[in-house]
Amino acid sequence: MKTESIFEIPALICYLVKRLLTKHPDKQVGKTIVQKMMYLLSRQGIVDFDYSMYHYGPYSSEVEGELNFAESAEIVEIKWVDEQGYYIKPGPNLSSFESLVTKDQRYAIDDLIDQYGHFNAIELSLITTAFFLKDDFGVPERRLAEVVHNVKPKHHLEFIEGKLREAGVIK
Repeated sequence: MKTESIFEIPALICYLVKRLLTKHPDKQVGKTIVQKMMYLLSRQGIVDFDYSMYHYGPYSSEVEGELNFAESAEIVEIKWVDEQGYYIKPGPNLSSFESLVTKDQRYAIDDLIDQYGHFNAIELSLITTAFFLKDDFGVPERRLAEVVHNVKPKHHLEFIEGKLREAGVIK
């Protein structure tokens, strides 16, 4: 994906955060949720980042860098709260850059939020881990819940299966 401005991805991240908070006002949007939602956008070809498997599922240092850049440009505000984690919200400069988010990107983000926006960080970690294992390692659908459970054994297999079904990852 060729970007027209160094602010395009930070603006896209902020648009994502803004729409998540608009649709789910009580949601804690932190770094894990941003990472996972950007991974899902990458799967759709809306953005192009490299991901590797990490403790909380697919992780991109590029997304982390863009998020930090967005914070330094005051496009987003990131706050750490002890024993709760990160809280991300739109920053004061969003309006200056919001026009960089294309209509297609807006539609894709809105659809993504409709489909996955109600899941919390743990649930999104399980869902995106399943997609990563399927896409990058060819794990068949019938074994996804079991393999995700092997990667993340602290979560019960039934819980994982339920979330993967709810998200439409498995039937």
